Amino acid sequence: MFTKVLLVTLISTVAFAYGGDVFSGYKVYRMTPENEAQVQVLRALEELGGVSFWTGPNPPHRSSDVMIPPHLQGDIIEGIKKHGIAVNEYISNVQTLIDNEGPLDTKIVKGTRYDFQSYLDVDEVYAWLDEQAALHPDIATVVSIGKSFEGRDLKVLKISKSGETKPAIWLDANIHAREWITGAVSLYVIDQLLNSDNAEIKSWTDDYDWYVLPVHNPDGLAYSKLAGNRMWRKTRSDTDSILNCKGADANRNWGFEWFTGGSSSNPCSDTYAGPSAFSEPEAKLTSEFLESISDRLAFFLSLHSYSQLILIPYGVDIEFPQHEVYMDIGLDTKDAIAQKYRTEFTPGNIVDLLYVASGGSMDWAKGVLNVPLTFTFELRDTGAYGFILPPSLIIPSSEEFMDGLAVMINALRAGIPESDAARKQTKPAIIKPQILHKNKPTVDFRGKFFSKH
Repeated sequence: MFTKVLLVTLISTVAFAYGGDVFSGYKVYRMTPENEAQVQVLRALEELGGVSFWTGPNPPHRSSDVMIPPHLQGDIIEGIKKHGIAVNEYISNVQTLIDNEGPLDTKIVKGTRYDFQSYLDVDEVYAWLDEQAALHPDIATVVSIGKSFEGRDLKVLKISKSGETKPAIWLDANIHAREWITGAVSLYVIDQLLNSDNAEIKSWTDDYDWYVLPVHNPDGLAYSKLAGNRMWRKTRSDTDSILNCKGADANRNWGFEWFTGGSSSNPCSDTYAGPSAFSEPEAKLTSEFLESISDRLAFFLSLHSYSQLILIPYGVDIEFPQHEVYMDIGLDTKDAIAQKYRTEFTPGNIVDLLYVASGGSMDWAKGVLNVPLTFTFELRDTGAYGFILPPSLIIPSSEEFMDGLAVMINALRAGIPESDAARKQTKPAIIKPQILHKNKPTVDFRGKFFSKH
């Protein structure tokens, strides 16, 4: 199908990967296949490169969002339509959304408190973590768990009132560089854990030790934030690509069911799994740290964007014996999230809601460490902004996430049945906590509820 544009697509791949600091004229199209043959067309398009799948390629009847540069739009859209795939233009100019995020080099004025109205770069995040640890030296410590490919620290903030003897909760963000909202939400969680007067939130640090990694992929975030390629996803490691393509998908690089589906062997692909499991230091070092606290690790939680999903294991087609247990928690979490802004999240299995995606961190945490509770969130939105969520939505996104997190922590306290069969025997009640934020739904600058983009 795409032989007509193959050569120009391959050439554009290099330009996209290394010269993509301006996205003027880039559009995002929503494509919806109706059968498996059409899905294969989208997969072929992904493998060719030169385009960026923001979501998908998804199974039949589920849409995929695809960013296409101006010089390829005509040929690709014509080819897609010839195969009968429904196509709708969803974002008319990606650069406009980037411009509306504000300047990439926004800085925090020294001595002022971060107001969660902008996205921070790696150095700013690390400075803020150090500041919070200095303000709370009795319970907070910043540790480096190792260095990224380019030599940046992987900084974890520990919060412990127990001398690291309590059950542990892990939270990470920004394993994919372009998902800026995830890091901002993780910082909001830290801010609340250390500074909130809310009795419910205070109890979370009484009962649990917390470990938060706000920037799982610091090289990628630095490239996305400061080098001008806002849409960069992967790490920045060297590859054997003849096109000099960089990096691997750090969330396809973990050593559980690695490279068994939903990832690529093409170093130029956004879902390149790497040459081997844990080839990326960002994944390997994080796994080693998690193993070091595995005897206490009660809850593993990873933040991604976008799509408004509450994902449960696994990303491959294997049986998950706690499916109903997790779905109960997910449904209660969904209800809590919707209370303030009416934002609708959907809980479910990765394969059922998205696609096969092997080698993910959550699957490793469950499949290897058998952490009692393991979830992944896909935060806002559902595609109107995609990865380029305006900074004005950081606080609303964070507040509703905290409401959902309260449900999950309450479920953890009640005890997590080891199987669906055990759940049916015991049927433990999940007591829903008081919603942390109770004001009426807020309307955004478009005059629509945030959840209705």
